[in-house]
Amino acid sequence: MMKETECPTCKFPSIQARDRLNEVCQFIVPRQTNHLIVPNYGQVPVVKGDLSWLSPEVLIFLNESVQLMKPASIRICNGSVFEAQELRDAIANEFGSDEQKTLDRLHLKLSDIGFDDVHVITKDRMDAEPGLAGSPGSQPSNSSDSAENVRLSSHYMSTKHFEFAKEKRFSGCMTGRTMYLVPFSMGWIGSRHSVVGVQITDDPVLVLNLRSTFRILSSVWDCVAATTNFLRSVHSIGMPRPIIRRIVSPPPIEPPVGSFIVLKHDEQEVWAHGHSFGKTPRFGKTFSLHAASWIGAKRGFLAENAAILAITNPKNEKIYMCYSSLTSVESLQLASGLSPGWKIEVISEKTVWIHWYNGKVYAFDPENDEMADTGTTKNLSNLLAGTTSEYQIESFNPQKTKWESDVGVPISAYIFANRRHDQFPLILEANSWEEGVCLAAGIRVSLPKPKAGSHESTEPQMTECPMLRPDSINYSFAKFVNHWLEMGIGVKSTSSESSDTYEAPLPPPIFFTNLYQEVDGKVAWPGGIDNAKLFEYIYARCTNPMETGNTTQTGIGKVPKSLDLSALVNLPALLQIDIRFWLTELNKLRAFFNIQMECCLPPQLDRVLTGLAGNV
Repeated sequence: MMKETECPTCKFPSIQARDRLNEVCQFIVPRQTNHLIVPNYGQVPVVKGDLSWLSPEVLIFLNESVQLMKPASIRICNGSVFEAQELRDAIANEFGSDEQKTLDRLHLKLSDIGFDDVHVITKDRMDAEPGLAGSPGSQPSNSSDSAENVRLSSHYMSTKHFEFAKEKRFSGCMTGRTMYLVPFSMGWIGSRHSVVGVQITDDPVLVLNLRSTFRILSSVWDCVAATTNFLRSVHSIGMPRPIIRRIVSPPPIEPPVGSFIVLKHDEQEVWAHGHSFGKTPRFGKTFSLHAASWIGAKRGFLAENAAILAITNPKNEKIYMCYSSLTSVESLQLASGLSPGWKIEVISEKTVWIHWYNGKVYAFDPENDEMADTGTTKNLSNLLAGTTSEYQIESFNPQKTKWESDVGVPISAYIFANRRHDQFPLILEANSWEEGVCLAAGIRVSLPKPKAGSHESTEPQMTECPMLRPDSINYSFAKFVNHWLEMGIGVKSTSSESSDTYEAPLPPPIFFTNLYQEVDGKVAWPGGIDNAKLFEYIYARCTNPMETGNTTQTGIGKVPKSLDLSALVNLPALLQIDIRFWLTELNKLRAFFNIQMECCLPPQLDRVLTGLAGNV
């Protein structure tokens, strides 16, 4: 594994050299001027960086992009702090110009924060759609509110359609602009568990965003050169100079015409065109979740929306859990409800990659959490408002990393935090990985209640949200679920000796929580400080699974007998497994799977549903 290195010029961020930044680094290596010779186009000056950094595969990628987009110059980035300072100054000057007032390409308004509208291209159309029922992007369902369901898959786009759209949108789109070539690493630089990529863009704001999202260092170029299997990403603001049209301000609710994101799964390419990359400055999910889900299905890891929690007991013994929820961890108020000596830390709260390593399941955050503050909306607002002195410039510092190794941390449990008004129990431990995946794949959540005075029905409505993932899955739902099932097959440790009595290691247990049960229209669980008691119970189940004194076995899974709560709660009612409710729920799961997967339904799901119905 390659070690994460510092800047080869000034040795930043090594402690000994940090004081020499401003006075030494920029004078050690003379500025170089070289040119890229592009067939059928001519010479393009490289204003910063060196073409010798690039591998033949990257040069081919760069040549094809220059031929298509016709930039005036090229800048090869290396993630240095001086590079970020130059970009910041360039943006500040540009945003004060009449041209920028016309362009107005970044709309940093709260109403714009949402999910990227992604199109996908695959060799097999079934890899892009949840099933044959309905058109691309539709979500047939057995629920009463099927029109409101979360879209399971992105919009499918044919190769011919994309080639036409690419030629129309990207041809000459960087005329008069600088093309930035940026290397980035999702995860520890040089690790076999990370994914490296190269970003081409004409937007310096995107380059700054990329710095605050992933790891960008000159050593990433070495990782890219060592593989041909890197992620290729192309983005353009779509405004060749001279700019001749004005953007509507404030922007319309609908995305601007021509703004789209396309994932070419099999080629590992991302093509984005429009005034901003997606609807939010934090575009990391397009890479670390949308693209990485398909890559993970091929390479054997999971890429999901989840936080990583570290739970420490009074004996200072620590375990880690993945926590998937549609709300933030902070809303649980865990710190105030813990018993003396307990501690819960949020290691990461964005995207998590899960993989097997040495007989255990590990997880890590592929994003650069150490620089989360520099990518905030407030920081970018300072930049766009011209108050550049308040914009923080940082370079990735390997010495600050939260991860002790490139594989991440071992996971002892996976928790799905559901939000349902009905009789789904307060806390439920699945009997096995397969049963947990089955329940999570068809998980349903309550929709927000209609506002007072609305003509909508006041009856509670539900919608499917597989794995509590609001983002589209981007490939076949059947393959997505089957990949989850395959991840439950234990991988033997490479360091363990072979033995005839060897048993495959077990995956972590899957838990479900539901803090929103209602009785007579009121939430029955007090929440607040008592939320922490659930995590203390899960800790006990993970560290001593054979101890069943405080556990009741039911047909669906295991529930606790008691919890040490601070408030008076009718706990048995919150933990009951109602037979009629679960028979209805299992029937809805089966109908949902049959519609979404049809003939591709994994046989494990049918077996699990039949077994659970029999147990109930």
